[in-house]
Amino acid sequence: MKGISVVVPVYNGESMLDACIRSIQSAGSRVKEIILVDDGSTDKTFRRAKALAENDARIRVIHTENRGSYEARRTGIAAATYQYLAFSDVDDWFCAGALDKLADLLEAHEADIAFGGIIKTDDPDSPLPPAGREEIRELTPEQIWPRLMRWGTQEFILYVWHKLYRRELMENLLEADGICQGDDVLLTCQAFAKAERIVETTAPVYLYYQNPESMLHKGFGDRDLDLIQVWDEVVNLLPDGKLRYMAQINRWRTDFTLICRLILADNPTLSARYSRELTQWRANLAAHYRELIKAKVMPTSRVLLITALRFAYKPTKLLMTWSKRCVEKVKQKT
Repeated sequence: MKGISVVVPVYNGESMLDACIRSIQSAGSRVKEIILVDDGSTDKTFRRAKALAENDARIRVIHTENRGSYEARRTGIAAATYQYLAFSDVDDWFCAGALDKLADLLEAHEADIAFGGIIKTDDPDSPLPPAGREEIRELTPEQIWPRLMRWGTQEFILYVWHKLYRRELMENLLEADGICQGDDVLLTCQAFAKAERIVETTAPVYLYYQNPESMLHKGFGDRDLDLIQVWDEVVNLLPDGKLRYMAQINRWRTDFTLICRLILADNPTLSARYSRELTQWRANLAAHYRELIKAKVMPTSRVLLITALRFAYKPTKLLMTWSKRCVEKVKQKT
């Protein structure tokens, strides 16, 4: 049916659910369905979601056992009944009218995916910055994939939630039970692998709250290891050639990312717990170092850090932890 289904995976998001729903309700008249997937919450999320559904017939609530945000999104996608699909995280918000805008762009340009700008904020109550001059661009897969793979750029657009998709792009998705970190990457890559035409607007459509309580900001943990599975899946998903090579470079960069995250956690208990994994990541970094450098897709600062970790791990680790502690001391004083 014509309209937009919005899928929201929720795990212990009771306190943020109302604001999230209000933003979706304000995102446009073409939103016909809001699917809340309670991913085995242990708080009162399910009760609050049911209460919200009583006041808005568009809201559907699905309760599942805890399987991770990727499978929660997949559950919501399977339940969706409308032509277009959008996604939101429970601690973020759509800009007013954003989904109607993306749907209009999708149809005007006969595209498979439409996406817009992101506003990142540490303060959810801060006013939106003034809108700049909007630019709209039609993109081919050949133009968008280097950006998706961060090929020579620090821009990250693999988020699943500032986009509107034709529903058929999200059919026959891979199963990936337990995936929480990097689920955006896996979903988005599967959709773009089927897309032939993409349209982008520079106008902001989504407010991303950099929540200090989110998984991403809580330091190193088991969920970080999801990134390895995610990039392995993406590598296998893409055909041989340039696309798979770009994904493979990102897979190898993941070893470097995990080494850095574990070092910066600055926690002896964690270091001992993940010592075997760290040994493997360092071995992978050594094995693929030349390819990473030869690709010439990372800034000089990143190349220097990779080189330092490759050839002088212990002093580099000491320098990284010392620098982190100095920064934390300065923050405490201010």
